[in-house]
Amino acid sequence: MQQSAPRLSVRLLAGGVVLAVVLLIGTVGFMVLEGWPPLESFFTTLLIVSTLGFSDLRPVDGYGRGLTIVLILAGVGVLYYMAVTLAQLVIENQFWGRRRAMEHKIERLNQHVIVCGYGRVGQETCRRLKRHGTSFLVVDNNPDRVAQVEADGFLALQGDASDDAVLVRAGVARARALVTAAQSDAVNVYITLSARALNPSLLIIARAATTEAEHKLRIAGATRVVSPYVLGGRSMASMALQPAVMDFLDLLLHSDDADTWLEEVAILPQSGLCGLRIDEASLRERAGLTILAIRRADGRMVINPHPNTVLREHDTLIVLGNRMTVEPVGT
Repeated sequence: MQQSAPRLSVRLLAGGVVLAVVLLIGTVGFMVLEGWPPLESFFTTLLIVSTLGFSDLRPVDGYGRGLTIVLILAGVGVLYYMAVTLAQLVIENQFWGRRRAMEHKIERLNQHVIVCGYGRVGQETCRRLKRHGTSFLVVDNNPDRVAQVEADGFLALQGDASDDAVLVRAGVARARALVTAAQSDAVNVYITLSARALNPSLLIIARAATTEAEHKLRIAGATRVVSPYVLGGRSMASMALQPAVMDFLDLLLHSDDADTWLEEVAILPQSGLCGLRIDEASLRERAGLTILAIRRADGRMVINPHPNTVLREHDTLIVLGNRMTVEPVGT
């Protein structure tokens, strides 16, 4: 367990005090036992304690030699203790410095994604978020995984994601979404419950291994529930039956090289698109965007909408177009 920097400073100070006492005892001892002057006694004691040897003066009787042995043992012990404490203090200061810098970055996050768990699913989620340019934070209770997150260049917070205090530190109130990808369904349920209680409007995507867990996650407040096994099976079946369609979708959703991009655009209240028909909006002529579907505010999906379809406030457009022109459309 990491010790705090103040405690290490006290240990270092205590070591310095003990070293001063050893030097004082040696100086006084040589003055009494050998009759040496104070300066020569202190100089010889300092050489003995630091294991550098002797001065021109050397103990001649048994008492002086006994004192020398005691000084050597005490000096080596105290110096070793101080060296180890100093090294720990330097490492601790570096650790806390990095931690403070990390916490400062976390405090500045806004509209970010919180990824709970850095297993195989969590790692792939982070890679996709990075490629998309979305800010995110990983929360994991395993120190080795936290170290791996930092080695991968991502923001990390060590702690139990089902703990309210940890989620608050992760900025759950400012987050746009939370992805809980722990390997245990029970852990995912607890994380979902905690996150939903702290932010009722948060988009929560939860991983589920079983159908029973999927039902419980939805009751706990998950917005979307994803089963890697079900999703993988569907994808494999689709690839076997519709390989060209799957290649097309994979190119649009996951390729970093394609200029064409599949994205969703929200129609904001101040947008000039509210109340216009699709043909009046002329998104294809103005921005090269093709509307593939519209999700209404009530969740109803209109696929391949007719040109006479009216765009409404809070609609979400599923569009196909150049990724450079997608963002400004809904504003």
